[in-house]
Amino acid sequence: MSISYGVSDNKNGSKASLQMSIQDGNSHLCCTEASAGVKCGPFGPSAEAKIDSSLYRYSDGVGDLKLVSSKIGVKAEANPFGCKAKFEARTDLVDVEAGGVRTRIGVIADTGASIGSNTLEAKVAGVGFKVGKEIGVSTPLGEVSVDLEKVFTNLF
Repeated sequence: MSISYGVSDNKNGSKASLQMSIQDGNSHLCCTEASAGVKCGPFGPSAEAKIDSSLYRYSDGVGDLKLVSSKIGVKAEANPFGCKAKFEARTDLVDVEAGGVRTRIGVIADTGASIGSNTLEAKVAGVGFKVGKEIGVSTPLGEVSVDLEKVFTNLF
């Protein structure tokens, strides 16, 4: 069993995190990660809290696979480059990401919007889109997205 935790506190804010799993190399069984933090940096304030859990996770330098996973979280951020307000709630049968391509199959109820220097995103009750550095489409039963920066970095 692996348990790690951390608390960071600096002039810009504080963050606490916890990760627990039964681990064998890159394989994790009953993996749970939780974190919460507040920052007030030179570019603006942000606050975030989330908990993410999966029955099985395999993660290496190439990709990340989660089977039977769930996540709930909130995030708010404002800076000169954009703003973000987001609520995430999902239960996925499969969540896989490799080479900048991510696919999720499950029940998704994410709601929120973000306007940043490189991506525009909007979702209501799991239905939404991303345009910019990352391009994607989301429905209440699944999501597909492509991170163009990661794809082209892996190609060249």
